[in-house]
Parts: sequence; C-alpha cells; structure tokens
Amino acid sequence: MQLSSSVIKHRFINTSVLITLIALFFAGYSLYTYKEGAIGPLQQSPPLAINKSVSYLVDEKNNLSLKWVEQNIASFTSAPNNQVPFTVGEQSYWVLVNLINNTNSKRSLVLFTDNFILDTFTVYKVPINTANSPTLIYQLNQQNVMSSIYPNTAITINPQQKSTFLLNIKSNAAPKVPILFLGPEAFNKLTLLTIVISTAFVAVIFLMSLYNLIIYFSVKDKVYLLYLSYLVSTLIVLASINGFGRYIFPYSLHEWFNEYTLTFHYALAVSLILFTLYFLQYNNRKEPLFKVSIAFLGIAIITALVAIFFTHTLQAKVFFSIQPLFYLLCILLVIKRIRTDFSWARYYILSWIPLLIGAAIQPLSLLNIIGHSFYTRNAFLFAVMVEIILMAFALAERMRRNELERLHNIRYHSASGLPRKSNLETAINNCISSNTDFSVVVIKPEYIERIALYIDDKTNTELFINLYNKLSSLYFINDAVLSLTDHNEKLCFLNNQCLAFLVDNKRSQQPIEQLIASSQHVITENFLIKDLHLPLTGITGIASYPTDGMSSHQLINNAQIALKIAENSSQKWALYHNESVQNEHDAMKMAVGLKEALANEELMLYHQPQIDLKTLRVCSSECLIRWKGSNNEFIPPTVFIPLAEDIGLINSITLWVIKTALKQQKHLIDEYGYNHMVSINISGKDVAQDQFFLDVISIIEASGIPTDKIIFELTESISFSSNTKTIEQIEKLKDIGITISIDDFGTGYSSMSQINKLPFQELKIDRQFVENIGADHRRKVITKSTVEMAKGLGLEVVAEGINSKEDEDILRRFGCDIGQGYFYAKPMAFEDYIDWLNRLDHGRIINGIEGEFIPVDKMN
Repeated sequence: MQLSSSVIKHRFINTSVLITLIALFFAGYSLYTYKEGAIGPLQQSPPLAINKSVSYLVDEKNNLSLKWVEQNIASFTSAPNNQVPFTVGEQSYWVLVNLINNTNSKRSLVLFTDNFILDTFTVYKVPINTANSPTLIYQLNQQNVMSSIYPNTAITINPQQKSTFLLNIKSNAAPKVPILFLGPEAFNKLTLLTIVISTAFVAVIFLMSLYNLIIYFSVKDKVYLLYLSYLVSTLIVLASINGFGRYIFPYSLHEWFNEYTLTFHYALAVSLILFTLYFLQYNNRKEPLFKVSIAFLGIAIITALVAIFFTHTLQAKVFFSIQPLFYLLCILLVIKRIRTDFSWARYYILSWIPLLIGAAIQPLSLLNIIGHSFYTRNAFLFAVMVEIILMAFALAERMRRNELERLHNIRYHSASGLPRKSNLETAINNCISSNTDFSVVVIKPEYIERIALYIDDKTNTELFINLYNKLSSLYFINDAVLSLTDHNEKLCFLNNQCLAFLVDNKRSQQPIEQLIASSQHVITENFLIKDLHLPLTGITGIASYPTDGMSSHQLINNAQIALKIAENSSQKWALYHNESVQNEHDAMKMAVGLKEALANEELMLYHQPQIDLKTLRVCSSECLIRWKGSNNEFIPPTVFIPLAEDIGLINSITLWVIKTALKQQKHLIDEYGYNHMVSINISGKDVAQDQFFLDVISIIEASGIPTDKIIFELTESISFSSNTKTIEQIEKLKDIGITISIDDFGTGYSSMSQINKLPFQELKIDRQFVENIGADHRRKVITKSTVEMAKGLGLEVVAEGINSKEDEDILRRFGCDIGQGYFYAKPMAFEDYIDWLNRLDHGRIINGIEGEFIPVDKMN
C-alpha cells in the first residue's frame, strides 16, 4: 500500500525527532564520560608522573629484522615533542618508547592506538639487560582485534623505574598512528564511550537508511535513494576509520572494506554531490552547472576505478588532492541555490557547516597535519551525526514543500496562476454534499477561439488574467458568488478559454440575468488585446443543480453546452435545457470540432498507393483525409465531409488537402527521389467556386510540383454535368496539365452521362464492382465491359478495391491499367507511407497481402 505524502511527512518528522534524541543521548553521555575522567587523561598521554621519550626509525623497504633493529637502537631519531612524524607511504616504522615511573608505587597502564586501519602493530618489551632479546607482548591479529575495539596491551612500570617498549607499526591508509597510554579504568571508560558513540551512530544510520528506503518505494523520488547511498558509503568509511566495522560486518568483509577504504571515500563524495544536485533540484532545470557536475563525477568515478590498481600511498595522494574539489563543487551548488531561495533548503544548507568542519579536521588529524585528540580523531563521525539530524529535518521540509507545490500545481495553472478546474469541482461536490441550491456559470470572451489564432499564448494568458481580476473585483462583496478556494478566490480558469464560478441561488438578491449582464459589461469594458480594445462581450452558459446534473462533471459539461447555445443567442447567454439541446448537440459539437481541427492543423492525410498492373511499380498514391475526434477515434469521411459541405467548410478543407498533398509530394521527390503522381479528391462544389482555379494555381506554383504529376479525382454528391461554369473550370485544370479522373464510376452521378460531357482522362471503377470479383459473375461482366468501354474512349482505368491476387489477375486480364486496394497496402500516414516505399524492391511490388477481405461499405 502506498503511503500518502502527508503521512510520510509526519512519520519523517517523528523519525527526525527520534534521531535527534539518540544524538542528544550520546552527546550527553560523552560529556558525562569527560567529567568522569575518560577523555581528559587521553589529552595528556602519558598520565601524570610518567615521563615519556620517543625515538623512531623508518624502515623504507619493510625488511629490517627485530635483531637488526635491536642492535642499531643507537641509530634511532628522537621524535620532536615525542610525536613521530608519520607520513603517507609504504614504509613501516620502528618506535622506541621509554617510560619512567617517578612515583613510589607501581603503575599499571594500557598502551594502545586509535588508528584502526593497520597492517602491523607489534609491541615488544625491551629488557633492562641488553643481553636478553625483546619480549613480544602484543601482535595485531584477528583474535585480539575482536577482543577490544582498540589495539592495546596492558603494561606495568615499577616505582622509580624505566620501562622500554619497541613497536613495529605499518598503516594501510591513514599514516598517523598515535601511541597512547591510559590507566585501566580510564581506558575502560574510553572504550565504553567509543562503543556507545559507535552504536548510536550505527543506529542513526540504520534508522535513516531504512526510512529513506521506505519513502523511495512510496514516492519514487531518486533523492531518497541517493541519500541512502550516501549513508551507506558514510557507514562503510567510518566503520573502517573508527574501527567498529569489525563488530557489524563479518571480519573478512571488514578487512575488504579496509583494503578499499579510499574507493568508498570516492563513493561517499560522488553520492554526496549527486544527492546535492537532486535535492536542490538542479536535475529539473538541466542547467550548465548540472552538466558540469555530472561530467566531473564521471571523471571521479573513472579515477576511482583506475586508482584500485595503485598502491595505497598513491591512492591516498590522488584522493586527498582532489577531495577539496568535491567540497568546492558542493559549496558552489549550495551558494548558487541560496541566491534564489534559501528558506526551503535552510536545514540542508545548515547541515553543511558541521560536515565541512568535520570533513576537514579528521583527515588533517589522520594525515598528521594537526594535533591529535579524541575530538579531532572522531570529528567526522560527530559532524555526520549532526548533519544527519539536520538533513532529516531538511528532507521533511523538502517533502512539505513538494507537497505544497504538488497541490498548487493541481489547483493552479502554471502559466497564469489562475485556479484550475479542480477547485470548481471540489466546490461543486461540497455544495452537493450540503444540498445547496446553486448554479454553475461558465463565461467565455466572444470569438476567443478565432482571436487565439492570431495571438500568442502569453497575450492570451494576459487577457484572461485581466478579465479574472476585473470579474473578481465585481464578485468580491457578492456573497451569492461562492468561494472556490481557501483564499476566497471565486473564479477558475476552464479549458484555457473560459472562466467559471458558482452562484448560490438562495443567497442571490438579484436575478441571474442581472448578474450575467454585469459580468458581460465587465468583459466588454476590459476586452483588451495588446492595448487594442475589442467591442466584444462575454458568452455565458448556465447549468443548475439538481435539474441540469447531479455531479460536478455533468454540471460543468452542461454549462459548456449552454455556452454553445448562447453563441447563437441575441442575449449571448443561455440556460441549459436538455430538450432543446439534444437534437442539435452532436452535429453542433462535430461542426465546431471540425472547424477547430482545420484551424489547428489537426486533420491528417493518409496515402494509399496505386500500382501499375503491368510493371507492378508504384505509379501514384491517393490522398485520403482523416480526422480524429475528441474521443481520439477516427470519424468516417462519409460523416464529416457532408457536414463540411453543409457548413461551408468543404472548400477550405479541399484547399488544405491540395496544399498538404503537394507539400508531401515535394518531400518525396526532394528527399527520396520518388517521382510518381499524386491523386487528390475534390468535390464538384469546389470546382464551382469562382476562386477555386486561382487558388489551385497559387498552391501549385508555391509547391514547385509539375502539373503533369497531379491527378484530381472528381467526386460529386449531385450532378454537375449540366453546369457550364463547372465544365469550364475542369477544362482549365486539364489545360494546365492536371489529369482529371472520374471517381467511383458506376455509383451515384458518376455514370455514362458524365463521361459523355466532361473532359476526363481517367476512369476509376468503384470498389463494389472489384472486390472479390472472381466469385461474382455479374460483377465480372460489368467490370470487363466498363474497362473495354473506357479503353475504347482512350481513358486510363483504375480499379479500386483489389484485395487478393485473384482480383489483380482478373483486372490485369481485362486490360485494367492501375490497381489500388488492401492487397497492396492499406491507407497509411505519410511517415508510414515513406517507410513502405523504402521497403520496396526499386519501387516494385513483390508480393501482395493475401487473406484480407474488405467489405464494400468500408470507408477510404
């Protein structure tokens, strides 16, 4: 079950509080331990009344034997301030420590180190009698490593005596290996403190990781997965550096982590930058800095992979040389975002302060650049703890802001900032729940669809913002106009072309007509397009609850239907009446949709190839118009073409088809070299238009297509053979080189009378005579006679509806010139038609498509 954002947010805050309590607990325990004397003595190792002197010898090749070292103690170098100057390298160190007990009592001490990434840590007791060999008292191995978090050995110094210890030390990573001394009680307290701190740290990491994983699977936001990778990398790095990894991982895995600890340093840095990029939402903006950061991370990952094959020394030098670049990049990302908006990322930005301090102090301490103490040794762990606490609140704050942004985007348009339809729906549902008597009012600027064709989106948005503000002022003190949002906003932006509001009919103290008149007056006064005042009003549609609908969807739709009726009303407003709308609704809606589809270039041309039956090569294609309605389903041409004729759109559609067909033909010629013809359907009503011939000439000249590559298939719903003007237009088209074809011969008015009187060069046999011709003797006789008659008149014959090889063979035997049908290809979108052509064998059909029978009444 997916959790809601509000539930996740509250749980995240609870987790943040829990993490804070854990952190406060270990901070308090640390202070308590400090007062109890565990940390204080560590700052002054060795303890009081014990004098210490340290000297050392560098074993450059790691090949000096204990015996040789024993014999050459005199060659040891005295350590300045008793601090061995450890450096990064593959060398090991021999360290001689002299302890003098100046008291009169025996002193028991613990000799230990807090460097946990050691290859060698061996301690010998050097006897007073130089004749004897040093005695081994501690050697680092798996058994004693698991017995205590610190490598250590207990020693005893007699009163007023000197004890000498020889240590052989080699570190795998951090060069500094402090040699420390504490009393047994203080050492036990220090060990306990370290365990408590480490346990608290692991608990916080585990808790935060688990919760980030849960949130990621719930909201699928990458930022939580990236922070999880950062937490895991941090845990592995600190588990190695601070030594507690051996208690939470199998020993072999812990040793593997130690071996590749610098690789996980890279992983930590990379995950931190990726988290920063996604947390601060650079990925959404795709800014140059985002691309630079990704490129830098790619280089860093490659460097990390290559560095695996380097020595530990070289690995350390490479990483610590580029580590500042990671932090500089993160600081740059943070600073750049601060300049735009600090408030929402304040916890995240604050979390960087301890992280940067800790990330700087601990490496400097481990590299022996600054002094060593318990706090510098654990600076990064403390810093990460504080950072995680702040980050928990930062992620909760980010989630809160994302939730607010999500709700804002649901409720308000991004471009205009106006309330969306969802606010209206919510308000309607609330009114229905409380059984309020109300009406939905939708108001639209007059002719806005046409006006929108001549203005850009910004200008359109400015118009509606201005109208929204003016109408809001009108309704502000009108209690009958209901608020749609918590901010007392009373209008919403509907379908990018309308404004809508609700009226409480019982509260209203004025007739609805008066409110509408006032609204229309405001729109008329403020109908401004770039300071141009248009003398237009507002069209208004009204639907009332419950008579006009029982749901928000019904009421809004019916108010919009009333809006369509109002367009033809003298008052420019209308109430929804189901009886008056029912008969006209579908046709009106389709007419409006067709008009908008033509204006918005939403009509499409499909191509169906025509095949030369002698050569089987493509010789032409018929362009067939297609239209997807509002339900995303194709509307048959037999439905919308008659409608286009009735509403006077047919000529505009035909000219669009001619222009688009020639444009596509030009593309085929220029880009692919296909020089065949293109066949375009035109109506007799098109030809009868006075301007049609000139429009055609203009389109052809602009296209650059030769007229001898154009075929006009003349379709007709009424006979035009007696129309002298139409015949003259057809003659003109023929004279300029266009081939004229009579379409669907044998049906309707396409008959012998048309052939006798009109200047056709091509005859197209209707599909009802061609489909499955071999199974019908009468069709075969009619078709054969038609072909013979046409050939006798010198006409080229096209057979439409070839759906099988048998159909093709029969038509070829009859002498038919060109074939068209599903046997070759169905009508295709232009891009698909290009692909189909490109798959041909030099433009030649190899095999048709058998098995598909297309009914006679199937539309083109």
